[in-house]
Amino acid sequence: MICSYCGTEGLKESCSFCGASLNIKRPLLKEFVVLEDVEKPFNELVCFHTYDLLVLLRLVRKERTKAYDLMLTLKKAGKSPQIEQAMVNYSENLYESYTKRMKLV
Repeated sequence: MICSYCGTEGLKESCSFCGASLNIKRPLLKEFVVLEDVEKPFNELVCFHTYDLLVLLRLVRKERTKAYDLMLTLKKAGKSPQIEQAMVNYSENLYESYTKRMKLV
């Protein structure tokens, strides 16, 4: 058998070079990854290819940055009567949610 991770040949159960089990199928690349994939549970994210996870991480980090910028803008403008505390809380929760999802990926 050939290791699908490092390409070492002549193996039976596990790779002598990288230690990968040859009985486990390696995840395949998806055609595309969308931001909504970050909402999937951990046991589904484990089945994603490494490249797909990197793309997903980039998408989540971009949205997290937007949420952070919104949160800062609302906090700065929070002293004005037009900005409600609910909007500030929403932006904080959004930022926190994207931070947790980013760490999960």
